[in-house]
Amino acid sequence: MRTTILTLVYLMMMLSFTFGQSKNSFPQGITAATQQGDATELASYFNNKIELIMPSKSGVFSKEQAQYMMKDFFDNNTPTSFQIIHQGIRDNSSFAIGRYSCSKGQYRLQFLTKNIDNQTLIIQIRIDKQDD
Repeated sequence: MRTTILTLVYLMMMLSFTFGQSKNSFPQGITAATQQGDATELASYFNNKIELIMPSKSGVFSKEQAQYMMKDFFDNNTPTSFQIIHQGIRDNSSFAIGRYSCSKGQYRLQFLTKNIDNQTLIIQIRIDKQDD
């Protein structure tokens, strides 16, 4: 009986830990969309207004404008790989920094997200060309 109770308590603690971890991690959908170069899927995580800082153009854009600009980036720099190298969470915001590789070289992508109405939305993307 005691073993059963201890096992039950242990399982409840593990489930609590697992759900807590998934809540506090950077959204996998953003990572997957970037790995695939899928601007439409990535845009499903955009806030209505998003700040884009790109090598060729920067500013605050509508969701639709930002989707078009990311599509253009992905079309001109088809991904060969994308990997999150650092991420963090604070209050209702999160960030991730990733290494984006394509045939033309490597880029550093930084995402800033905010939890708005129980949705994690991208409010800023910064893309910097990396010198080898």
